[in-house]
This record gives sequence, structure tokens and C-alpha cells, in this order.
Amino acid sequence: MGNAFNMEERKEPKFVQFAEGELVEGLLLSIDVVEVGEQRKRTPRFTVKELDSGELQSFLGTYDIASKLRRMDIGHLISVRYEGEDKSVSRNGNALKRFKIAVSKELYAGAGKKDGLEAGTLITDDDIPF
Repeated sequence: MGNAFNMEERKEPKFVQFAEGELVEGLLLSIDVVEVGEQRKRTPRFTVKELDSGELQSFLGTYDIASKLRRMDIGHLISVRYEGEDKSVSRNGNALKRFKIAVSKELYAGAGKKDGLEAGTLITDDDIPF
């Protein structure tokens, strides 16, 4: 393509398999559904952009994550920390994985098309002069 275009390589987001205490923070860019395993189980995949480095990370949704993060959270800052297994709750011999999840109340002001989002800056009452 020559020198006429300023191009950058696009890479797959870094896949995170949570270890106890591990934390992922940043801008929630997308929630997709992917098929996992031989049984092709449909599972949500969350993609997050780390604000300082711009690094993209993705992780699969467990029951706990999927019940706390929603599509309406896309464009918000999130924090997801793996707290460990709750052995008192299990299904098919697998203990429930517990996560501490926080979501910003407002859309992130820096979110926009460059992040793959249609969200713009959030206008609050403080922005209205009357």
C-alpha cells in the first residue's frame, strides 16, 4: 500500500485467565458471545482497554461476572477483581468463582469512535448553563 497510509497492526486482546487477587481495570469496549470448548457452550467475552497503556484485554464471563456486567456498561470504566472460589456454591463439581466488580456511574468522557464505541462525552447538569 505504500507510504500513503499511516497504518498500525491490530492484535488480538490479551486473554486473561484470572488468578486469585488478579485485577483488570479500564474502559469496557465490548461484550461479545463466543463458543467455548468441545460442547461449543455460548459464553460472554468482555473486552477492556487499559487507560494508561492502551492495552486491550479480554476475559470470559463466569456466572458472577455476567450477572454484574451488562451491555449498558459499555463505555464505562470498570474494575474486575477475582476474589476466589466459593466452595459452598457449586454446579457439576465446580465451585462458584467470586468477583468484586465496580462500574463508573457515568460514561467515560474519553470514550468515542477511536475506541470502537459510539459513545461520546456524557453531558451532566453541571454542563447546562441555566
